[in-house]
Amino acid sequence: MKVLILGSGGREHALAWKLSRSSKVDSIIVCPGNPGMEITPKVSTDNLSWKEKDNFIKRIEQLNPDYVVIGPEDPLANGVADWLREKKIPVVGPSAAAAKLESSKIFAKNFMQKYDIPTASFKTVGSVEEGYTYLESLPMEKGIVVKADALAGGKGVVVTDKLDLAKSAVYDFLDNKDCSISTKEILFEEMLRGKELSAFALCDGTNYVTLGYACDYKRVFDNDLGPNTGGMGGYQPQGWPSESVKRKIDEVFRKTLLGMEKEGNTFNGFLFVGLMIENEEINVIEYNVRMGDPETQILMPTLNIDLHDYLKKVANHSLNESIDISSKQKSCVHIVLTSGGYPSIDKTPLNTNNPISYPVEYNDPTDGSIHLFFAGVNRNNKNELVNSGGRVMGVSAVGSTTEEAKELAYSQIKNFNFKGMHYRQDIARI
Repeated sequence: MKVLILGSGGREHALAWKLSRSSKVDSIIVCPGNPGMEITPKVSTDNLSWKEKDNFIKRIEQLNPDYVVIGPEDPLANGVADWLREKKIPVVGPSAAAAKLESSKIFAKNFMQKYDIPTASFKTVGSVEEGYTYLESLPMEKGIVVKADALAGGKGVVVTDKLDLAKSAVYDFLDNKDCSISTKEILFEEMLRGKELSAFALCDGTNYVTLGYACDYKRVFDNDLGPNTGGMGGYQPQGWPSESVKRKIDEVFRKTLLGMEKEGNTFNGFLFVGLMIENEEINVIEYNVRMGDPETQILMPTLNIDLHDYLKKVANHSLNESIDISSKQKSCVHIVLTSGGYPSIDKTPLNTNNPISYPVEYNDPTDGSIHLFFAGVNRNNKNELVNSGGRVMGVSAVGSTTEEAKELAYSQIKNFNFKGMHYRQDIARI
């Protein structure tokens, strides 16, 4: 079997690594991938871009994969899964219409309201003036969440109880040309209290398998300070959520699939639900229509299944039941290493093109306790691996407990180095 994965980050490396463990998979092609991924047996890369439809489809047909897995949100929002289905190529990933659950925060909130899925109260605005007027009417001591409606790579969210910061976010997202985030509408949400959790399912439109749960860290600095990022690391919680909360999460998955079917947009692919949990009650913060990054790097090392079996069934719409296949025995902690200057919300240049040193034994990753997943890397004219993006790579450590996994992960970080390297030192500690 030949599998093609679309994407280039740590998420796609983790999926490729997991598929490489299957005896039924002969080769995995990651497009465009990155040179760090090629340390993984069976994995190759192809510098294919999805942004030119005709060339993309022609190349996919030449490569002739048994099915395609779409990793990031951008190609999903732009209809790449639709293109493949038009050519009868099996694919794991929702249509552009179904991907609006992520590509439009406002669409998602209206969907949740319509199908009785618990979520925070909200309001939408389309101009800076309207946003300022609404903010000035609020008791800011209760706090407010300001979200860009459009895709923003996990960075289009500001949570604050300060009026000036909330106004600044409105201006930046709507009108500030120097801000890397741009949207036509703003979503204001009630600030929820509790503990955040991410839940993941793999869906064929009718049935789904639960892949697991993770807690991630969005802020760039320790103690949850600094701007939001795409994710600085995370862990698998043990003994949480409770069974009653899991049943409520299952109800969210079920209602979402039924609602999308009623809307005429059957949902096929990964469904990632961001949740706030307090006193056994849940509220949905957001939907994502793909696996998370770094959550994929957290979940894949502990899944005791052949991922290929389930991806093939989803690609061919043939899951026969809804079951939980998440890991119950192990915990994983993942720590992301970033370039200096990340996340560069103000477009400050990143400190890149620096050679990366790491232990050579990681060039042949196995099913052991330590896994290295590459993201923003390239090779220089000396064929050295160098950092080329914001999130460069990540270290995943597996242990019988979260504490054990955390200690193992941090004990390995000292073996990695590149100029300007940054990472949080409190993953799974707060």
